[in-house]
Amino acid sequence: MFFLLDHLTSILAGAAVILILATVQIGAQRTSLEQTTSYATKTKMLSFGEWMEDDILSLGANFGRNRFRFEPPQHDANGNTTRFVFFSDSVLVSGDTLRLMTRYRLYPTRTVTRGGREVDLYEVRRHTAQMPVNNGVAGEPGEGSGPGNWTYAGQSLSTLAGFEIRLLQRDGSETTDPERGDFIQLHFRVVPEYPIEPEYLRELYWTNTLKVKPFWEPPPEAG
Repeated sequence: MFFLLDHLTSILAGAAVILILATVQIGAQRTSLEQTTSYATKTKMLSFGEWMEDDILSLGANFGRNRFRFEPPQHDANGNTTRFVFFSDSVLVSGDTLRLMTRYRLYPTRTVTRGGREVDLYEVRRHTAQMPVNNGVAGEPGEGSGPGNWTYAGQSLSTLAGFEIRLLQRDGSETTDPERGDFIQLHFRVVPEYPIEPEYLRELYWTNTLKVKPFWEPPPEAG
């Protein structure tokens, strides 16, 4: 009888050790998966943020002072920016000027569940166009293919939960007037592509405020 009890005790102790080791292994695998998912999400987010920064920092190149270099961003009912167009110029060897136009448009992709709630996801599609400038005025690009039309030039990650571009005045207040926008504020939210339950990471936020060039000199007068 004691022999059986001794073996039963050993069996139970061994099972407990195996259970502990299995729990530790599962926890380690989960932690590794969380870290991988977090790193992948952050990498894509930073890549998209740098892409937009490069675009905005080149905005207004070869423009004269006190000329608008972008159109007011358009927003939907949720505050997301659905369309934003901005410009820079390139002076050719011939002396002619070519207007370089860039357009961001926001498109819905799908709906996912995060934290027990449904989240609408989006992606930004980028188009560019080049139009000759005559007497300081460039034509409006078309939507077809070929010269003089918007050309597809890449898209963002498709897990944006929000995307906002705001024009700010020098005092930090928001404006819709392109002649008063001294700063452009970029803000977007990203969710992980692969959810882990219970959720370790729901959303990542990215915000940056950039001074647009050329600088206003002198500041525009109040209307």
